[in-house]
Amino acid sequence: MPDATRRATRPAFVQRERLLDGRAWQDFCRDLEAAGRHILAFPLGEAQSEELRAEGFRYLLGLVRSGVAQALELSDPDQPRWVRNPDSQAKWGAENPDNQYLWARIGPHAAYRIRGERHDVFDFLIEVKQGYLQLGDAGVYATCTSHDLAFDADGRFELLLAAQRPSDWRGDFLAIHEDARYVAVRQYLLDWERETPARFEITRVGGEGVPPAPLTATELAERIDRAGEWALATARFWTQWAEQLREAWRPRQIAPARRYAGGAPDIYYGNDAFRLGPDEALIFESDAPDARYWQIGLGDAWFRSLDYATRQTSLNHLQAHVSNDGRVRVVIAHRDPGVRNWLDTGGYAEGLLQYRWVWTRTNPQPTLMCVDFAELAQALPADTPRITPDERRRAIAARQRHVLRREPVS
Repeated sequence: MPDATRRATRPAFVQRERLLDGRAWQDFCRDLEAAGRHILAFPLGEAQSEELRAEGFRYLLGLVRSGVAQALELSDPDQPRWVRNPDSQAKWGAENPDNQYLWARIGPHAAYRIRGERHDVFDFLIEVKQGYLQLGDAGVYATCTSHDLAFDADGRFELLLAAQRPSDWRGDFLAIHEDARYVAVRQYLLDWERETPARFEITRVGGEGVPPAPLTATELAERIDRAGEWALATARFWTQWAEQLREAWRPRQIAPARRYAGGAPDIYYGNDAFRLGPDEALIFESDAPDARYWQIGLGDAWFRSLDYATRQTSLNHLQAHVSNDGRVRVVIAHRDPGVRNWLDTGGYAEGLLQYRWVWTRTNPQPTLMCVDFAELAQALPADTPRITPDERRRAIAARQRHVLRREPVS
């Protein structure tokens, strides 16, 4: 995995001058230009196409949006607020289609109160983090899930974050490490037709009703730097990882799942690539893990999940069928084979194949078999559930409604 590089910290007077004479903004624009050159020059292998290159620039637009959020909503630990990052319009890092990701800026100098309502979400994970893996900030210092929290009769909870637990605090608590700069929420939405995301509010203790101090030229220059660094470093980091997966690809093999630095400790990730001819299909097969949650999905050469709102490009353990022999078989194909466990490639000849075993007691090793599309029926067990075109269309419509519901206009 490539290392991220960071700018050296500049003295305050230099940052002030850079903002006032326009150099900070010029450097930001140069970062975006460099990110664009990377997107234009990045090798796409057999997946090379005009459409995929265009998707690369859409990827970059999403990174610019996220970078601006770093400079604005995610910049002040004294005025924390939640930001979705990534989401369906600003993707990066092979994000999980079942997750809603929320970030807020914090610091060890203060205490924070998170209040919320659980609703009927399957689960959520709260992490106190150093920052973003692609920027070299891999530390995860404290975590809890919804199962660790106390809820009242209406599903409400309260969680305190601080460097030290106050002596008079008896409620739920997470410690803020001296190097922590963010708190992140990862919501797991299992039933896309029925579940409603949990609601979270965050405030700095003692900051209620207090306006922020006036923004200085020095502070704004630093924020602009972070915005450009975010977009450039993220564009480079994940595509290089995708290239490594493509180079390591071996026919009819799939990498085992393992933990990664910067990821939650309860998640095993299996990362690999796929290649598929126009009349071929892949069958991903594995023992179903003894896990509270598992998921299988596809991504593209930019290390983003494929479109999961208007295509079935991911399946979790509620959506997928497990055969009578305890094994899960998922068909990866360019066109609909009429089976429930289908992952739609969107026509891409190659891309990313990723699976996750989360809160798991076992780590089964999947297999991958390539067959002619016309021979799929003979390669699948008799209890494989079929699905009609009308049923598929209704399933896609449910996915569209779900994504709109979990990503309200902010």
